[in-house]
Amino acid sequence: MSSEEAYRKHYVAVIGGSISGSEGASLLAQNGFRVVVFDMNKLPYGKIEDGLPKWHINLRNRQIKEIDAKLAHKNIRFVPLTKIGEDISFYDLVSNWGFSAVILANGAWMDRPLPIKGIEKYVDSQLVYQNAFLNWYNHEHEADYDGKHYPIRENTLVIGGGLASLDVIKIIMIELVRERLKEMKGIDIDMFTIEKYGIDKVLNEHGLAFDDLKISKAKLAYRRTARDMPLKEPRDDSEEAKEAARDVSEKLLSKYVEKFQFEFLPLSAPVGFTASDGRLNGIRFQRTAVSNGKLQAVPDDFYEVKTDMVISSIGSVPEQIKGLQYEGSALKMSESDNECLVYGYDNIFAIGNAVTGRGNIQESKQHGKQMTEKIIDKHLTEDAFEKWLIEHNKHIQNTVKKQIDSIVKHISGRKLQPENIIQAILDRTHAIHEKIGYTTYEEWVKQKTPVRLEDILENKNPQN
Repeated sequence: MSSEEAYRKHYVAVIGGSISGSEGASLLAQNGFRVVVFDMNKLPYGKIEDGLPKWHINLRNRQIKEIDAKLAHKNIRFVPLTKIGEDISFYDLVSNWGFSAVILANGAWMDRPLPIKGIEKYVDSQLVYQNAFLNWYNHEHEADYDGKHYPIRENTLVIGGGLASLDVIKIIMIELVRERLKEMKGIDIDMFTIEKYGIDKVLNEHGLAFDDLKISKAKLAYRRTARDMPLKEPRDDSEEAKEAARDVSEKLLSKYVEKFQFEFLPLSAPVGFTASDGRLNGIRFQRTAVSNGKLQAVPDDFYEVKTDMVISSIGSVPEQIKGLQYEGSALKMSESDNECLVYGYDNIFAIGNAVTGRGNIQESKQHGKQMTEKIIDKHLTEDAFEKWLIEHNKHIQNTVKKQIDSIVKHISGRKLQPENIIQAILDRTHAIHEKIGYTTYEEWVKQKTPVRLEDILENKNPQN
């Protein structure tokens, strides 16, 4: 029996269909393994679809095309709208389905909780988390969108400091300007134009200044200084290089603040909140200091920021699955020779964010820092940003390839699955497909891909 024939006797489950999951599934399928890819969403694109702001049109489409090409492989069965841990328990999947192996490739969708005691009761009213906010923003233009809606409010406070928090505050300011221009001047400018050219340039073209709009600016609070933000990668580990990178980060943030007209609050750690009449209306901060790279709280130095809305953008982690052990936000991994093997199991593996417990499409690798100068300083073009993300994803894919190679070696030594087990897997996935109306991958994607804002605008204002 050839290795490919033997591999066809193994069925492998992959949880998560985005960059890491599609790459892992594709590599297994190319080796002859049969694979079921479970994804909790309608589409497998993860943060490419729901977390990357919708102005990245070409970039999004290119990445989606790559994922589609991988998941359309004849050896892969895609099972959408199926969340492991809810729709199928992890115990059931591992113990009863009969897979030779289960590979965790689930992305980082769970926001880190804002570390202020008692503030969670305001979630989805005056407190919003980044992932939910970005998902709404990317899809709110769709006629059939049925998720939560979040108003864009003046005087919004964003708590964060990474690149994702810059996306969030940029969205707030762009939408406030759009709304006020239409309300005060009858000027209707699309989001794509303001994002591309910046607020001041767009206003100047209409003979306006920002102050004319009378908008209460959004604020971005960060525990450290602009010099400490992850906006420029040092060329090496020398102190001279690190200091030069800090200088560049400071200049870059200043340009970003100027371009999108928000306020920056450095050296501010959130420690409490104020509320009135059942509404969150302020955040209490303790001032901090950075000494030799270490963050320290300044004793007895507090201040308060009044706000109408708080958006927490302090990072994302994979949602924990009942039945697995974790160390902090990361999966506990086995101490065996196989670095992908999950602790307590001999056929459960993890790749990508599921291993690290971290996840942000623009921040998870050093490539993000290396390209940030261009992103902010030169308004990185779609082509250049796409080039960066392709390099970033190649890094992920190369890592996943090494991980899959070690997993294949591990699986190949396991007992072959009998035909009745394989048929049972086929029957179970077919039942889910029938329930949700799934036929083929290509047809499903065609039916479920949402209408794009750029297409709506083009149809609304066709070129002559």
